[in-house]
Amino acid sequence: MTILSTDKFDFNLIRFLVAIVETTSMANAAEILDVAPSAVSYAVKKLREHYNDPLFIRSLHGVKPTALALNLYERFRIINDDILNTLSINSTSIHAKRKIYIRADNLTELWITNRLISHGIVPAECNIEFRYAVISAEERSQRIRTQEIDLDIGLTIPGDRNIVSYHLFDWEYILICRDNHSSIGETITSKQFSSEPYIGYYFRFNSTIVHNNFSQLRMIRPLDPSIASESTTTMVLNILSQDLLMFIPRIYFTLLSETLPIREVKCDFIPEGKVANLVHLNKKNASDPLLKKIISVLKQA
Repeated sequence: MTILSTDKFDFNLIRFLVAIVETTSMANAAEILDVAPSAVSYAVKKLREHYNDPLFIRSLHGVKPTALALNLYERFRIINDDILNTLSINSTSIHAKRKIYIRADNLTELWITNRLISHGIVPAECNIEFRYAVISAEERSQRIRTQEIDLDIGLTIPGDRNIVSYHLFDWEYILICRDNHSSIGETITSKQFSSEPYIGYYFRFNSTIVHNNFSQLRMIRPLDPSIASESTTTMVLNILSQDLLMFIPRIYFTLLSETLPIREVKCDFIPEGKVANLVHLNKKNASDPLLKKIISVLKQA
């Protein structure tokens, strides 16, 4: 067979030749390929011009391939099968569960996971990967703009026209301790709190509201927290084995108290200032059905 230049060859024609040989009909080939009959006729015309051969001869029951067409078919069939297999792999990948990237602090991660699993979104519709738990507001904006994360859940981010934000809930802080704390009953006064050891969540990039609220609390007592950490989960686990107090948002306490031996300690000295917890995302993704569904589930809280 003469070797012809492939510079101007349309490799899309391969599937047309294979379909015609296998169905022995241009009309059937058009149906299988889901194209108009004119597209098949055009493909045959281009193949004939390229190979300078009729390739298909009309018969009473369709068309018969020439010797060259059969020769090409044996080669093209292998190529066509490889293409279809590759497309099948890609299709499987496309329809595989999507991965959603979320930024949030430790306790919020736990809360998000619980809600998305309990509502059947994870793992049925997507997988979740948490990233960049503790970064500045500027870095958070950058991660959203570049779509390294799909959803950022936390405190306010300064205005950015590329980002849209929705209110999820307000934090209401409460004081907690382990169930069998040796010196704390159901309630505590500010005087007793001033001398009791407690641990705190230290966040380098806290909002002004949170900073001001806890500045008021620090004025009540002369002692700094016994331990401060950016990992709220570590702090919560610490109070299970020690007589320590800790402030956490009530919404997370509700979840944690279902599995951990912890309790709320009633007091009247926690500042009432509300701290808004928001979900932020790139405005390009504001209409994404799955992200909208996730946000809706989180807002139900």
